[in-house]
Amino acid sequence: MPRALLNASQNFARAGVSVVELPLAWDRYQPGAGGVDHHYVAEVRERLNRCHEAGMAVVLSPGLHYAPDWVRGLPGGVLRGSAGGTPKDQGSELIFSADVRDAAQKYLALVASDLGFEGVAAIRVGTNASGELGYPGPGDGGNEREYWAFGDAPQYGIGLAEGVAPSPMPGWIPGASSWHGRSVTDEQVQRWWDWYAGSAVDAAVWQIRELRKLGYQGRLHVPVAGRGVLPNDKATAIKGRLDGRANPDGAQERGLDYAVQFAALAALPGVDVDFTGLDDISAVSAAAAVPRQDQCLPTDDESMLMEDVSQWSSHRYISALARRAVLGLVGENPGPPDAPFTGGSPQSHSLAEQLRTAPAYAVQCGMTTFLFGFEENLFDEEGSGVTTEDYKEVIQRLQSPAQQ
Repeated sequence: MPRALLNASQNFARAGVSVVELPLAWDRYQPGAGGVDHHYVAEVRERLNRCHEAGMAVVLSPGLHYAPDWVRGLPGGVLRGSAGGTPKDQGSELIFSADVRDAAQKYLALVASDLGFEGVAAIRVGTNASGELGYPGPGDGGNEREYWAFGDAPQYGIGLAEGVAPSPMPGWIPGASSWHGRSVTDEQVQRWWDWYAGSAVDAAVWQIRELRKLGYQGRLHVPVAGRGVLPNDKATAIKGRLDGRANPDGAQERGLDYAVQFAALAALPGVDVDFTGLDDISAVSAAAAVPRQDQCLPTDDESMLMEDVSQWSSHRYISALARRAVLGLVGENPGPPDAPFTGGSPQSHSLAEQLRTAPAYAVQCGMTTFLFGFEENLFDEEGSGVTTEDYKEVIQRLQSPAQQ
């Protein structure tokens, strides 16, 4: 909740909003090694108190993806790509680096000490530069079809975080047909992929366990985007040595094997999948299909094992996967279609249409919470075309158990 919205808490509460996200920024909280910006902490505490006074619970985002420069400057502090690239901004090597994880653990302990967990309904846990599960996406820097586990820690075990495995094929780059002078087998590629995707979710599991050690007992939200790698695409990609085939949206480079990763998350109590693209471009396309493929059905978690799901909307597929893994499920719309920092695209619905459609999808798919993406747009009537009154009407119309 930006400063401009500090006085909006009562308006949100009157509209029927019961949960609000409170984002933090690690680089502002701890701009120097060992130091804390006490003015920023006081500002965050004021925001938290405003939410409490308005009777709204908070989804706290620690903002680990806004890593300070001193963290990114640690040995192995940033991810390294298979073609030598690095993420262009934000983010740090939270997946493999022992030094980065140590810094992150100390930061989380500061947040717990300074703010506490009273009134916190959930905490968001992510691993990439967007605060979502996985490695950097196509717009986060690097080169085309670049994978992100090629620093000294993942490749050679130098500075590797405790309990994290190094590459099972050090030096092998996806797309290469040989390794150490021998042809690469399907089994080797599968093992490498399992390590790559598994390391991403292990970093989320590590954060969850650290938060539990600090005394947090509430829900954990793990944000996810898109459908990830579909089962049929994965099989094709393995046979192609991960050379870019069967990879329509870059999910392979991001290490998004949701079917496997959700099973890992389900081993921990209190975890919810947070789908960040309700009514994204996939929903627009799926709604136009004949028959339409955007709507969640009670049998989806069973029929997805037998049907071609490539026509399904992302939220329908993710919802079915989450139900099958017995995970909780929450969601949010992608945000303005013309803004580069959101999950929207030029072909997405307008923000006004998202406000009409996304909450209905959330209820239909059994999500317990819907968060309106980029709430500052509710106070920009001319630019966004939506207001808190519009949101209030949606909440009243749905009249459902979902928290709005």
